[in-house]
Amino acid sequence: MGMTSGINISELNDFFDHIFEYDVLVYEAYSDFDSELRLFSSLNELKDYVSYKTNKNNELNKDINLSLHYVDTCGQVFTEKHELNPDECNGAKYRYTSDGWGVINFNVFIEGAHFGLFSLHSRNEKEAKEWEDTLPEFGKPNSWDWKKVSFHIKRLTQVYTKINKDLAVKL
Repeated sequence: MGMTSGINISELNDFFDHIFEYDVLVYEAYSDFDSELRLFSSLNELKDYVSYKTNKNNELNKDINLSLHYVDTCGQVFTEKHELNPDECNGAKYRYTSDGWGVINFNVFIEGAHFGLFSLHSRNEKEAKEWEDTLPEFGKPNSWDWKKVSFHIKRLTQVYTKINKDLAVKL
């Protein structure tokens, strides 16, 4: 089952403009197989990546998964290399992921010439404290400015909601 409504893919870069309104580090959430994790320090780098992802293959459905770390939220991003079973991953041996307590996960689903926001979220302070002992590699939850994390999620959600309201079409 596909999307019931979407925004023309040409508008995606306008949304990305809002990501870079504040000092942010933008990571791939998941690297391509057998590739290093990409870090985007500018809007142009991110636009090039989106072009690469949308033109990478001939599949109708694609996605873009990013990890946003706003500098004013403090905390740290955790990157990890995952070993893969080449027999189950078309010969691929590894891939990287990025994550962290207050890292904002941004996931866009693309279907044909349209996109929709699939997910925009992060863990909250309560959840981070509950899982702190399970994921010590993420550092201490109290190293994050949780009010700032919440601010950026709300800000980006409002931007997307407005763009969706103004530009979404029924598919």
